[in-house]
Amino acid sequence: MTDKFPQKSSQNWHLDSAASHEGYNHAAPLAPLKDRDWLALIILFDRQDGDEIEAEVMSKLSLMVPEPSWDEDPFDFLGEFL
Repeated sequence: MTDKFPQKSSQNWHLDSAASHEGYNHAAPLAPLKDRDWLALIILFDRQDGDEIEAEVMSKLSLMVPEPSWDEDPFDFLGEFL
């Protein structure tokens, strides 16, 4: 990622389009977003390299080993052999 600013997307976004999605289940915002906030979010998330970023994140996450849950004993499987 050499650019600090995203490239212009071919998608057309409208500031009033977010208000038309009444069917979503979420809490009402504490304060409505201003037009400059919508523009900043659009610039932030309207990127051409979104698929590449997602692939990189998924590849890094696949290298991580999950921690055992608190409810399970990590050595419980050894009971069969002892």
